[in-house]
Amino acid sequence: MNAKHFNICEPYKVRNLLNLTPIINETGFIKVKVITELGDIPLEGSTVTVYASLAELVPIETVTTDENGDAPILEIPVAYNPDIATMDPEYPYTDYNIRVLHENYYPVLIYDIQVFPNITTDFIVNMTRIPINAPYPRRERTTTIPRIGT
Repeated sequence: MNAKHFNICEPYKVRNLLNLTPIINETGFIKVKVITELGDIPLEGSTVTVYASLAELVPIETVTTDENGDAPILEIPVAYNPDIATMDPEYPYTDYNIRVLHENYYPVLIYDIQVFPNITTDFIVNMTRIPINAPYPRRERTTTIPRIGT
């Protein structure tokens, strides 16, 4: 069998070696703003982590919010594989999860975010302060985004 050599400086489409089906990789964007539960005060220093939606949470990227509560815009991979029946060729997307942490606030988890190629998805995360006398200060608020077409 002849080995093929590729120039790593030149782009090429990845191909499945079994059936030579193209897998197209692009990127989408996630923009996160973190504010208090009152909606008026931005939270500087919040940790925003994006996780891949796999069997276990795999961190993709972690950033910190600035004085305006804005995290840097995250560029996230989006893949389309026509061999996967649930993927729509017209609207390909990849699922991700987001976790936002800030000291003295309940953690926020957002599940099943659909990231589309060349599109920025905006999230405003309202953090809730943990009361000083809270008996269970480690609970978290979870949001699951409904899937398109289901």
